[in-house]
Amino acid sequence: MVDILKMGGGLPDGAIFSMPELTGGEIMGAVLSQLNTLGVLLIIITVMGAINDERKNGSLSILLVRPVSLYSLIASKLVSNSFLLIFSFISGYLLSLFYTTTLFDVVSWNLVLKSALLYCMYILFIVSCVVCTSALLTSNGAISIVNVFIIGGLSIVSGWFVDTLKYSPTNLSTYAVSVVSGERNLDGLWGCVIVTLIVMLILYFISAVAVKKVAN
Repeated sequence: MVDILKMGGGLPDGAIFSMPELTGGEIMGAVLSQLNTLGVLLIIITVMGAINDERKNGSLSILLVRPVSLYSLIASKLVSNSFLLIFSFISGYLLSLFYTTTLFDVVSWNLVLKSALLYCMYILFIVSCVVCTSALLTSNGAISIVNVFIIGGLSIVSGWFVDTLKYSPTNLSTYAVSVVSGERNLDGLWGCVIVTLIVMLILYFISAVAVKKVAN
């Protein structure tokens, strides 16, 4: 930065240039914030064909004629996709923690663990939404667009009406950022967790019902 300023002619005499010093927690919070854009899109693209692709190639019909529970089938889709995504997230998060600790500041492992758990639940919520729409819709393009509008729209609206929608599942990512940044005011966190679990359970049953209609 100093070299860039010198190339531009430098600062006026007496001027002082200073950059804010970020804590390790704030840097890790910024890492999680970046995942809310590109990360969500990658999750949607990865999971959108979970049910729909098997319906198109006939694999779903073969599975449905066997003595396989619909709920077991949906659960397998949720677990397999979630495991891959959560493993990728944790690997990247730990790598970010390593560089943050090495180059900037030490971050409490307790805060890192809590924030990671919250973000993993956020990933589970997104996977549940995508799997549900994959069971309901027959076009991967429509599945991706619907999920972008639902998740993105809910995130935007939750930002507008903070108090009214503080229990919105999309706020899990915001709480994860707040936790790792060391913020104390986490009003509504447990309510958000409970609501998210209920919503995921509802999406799970809707997915099973949609697949059952295909079987009939």
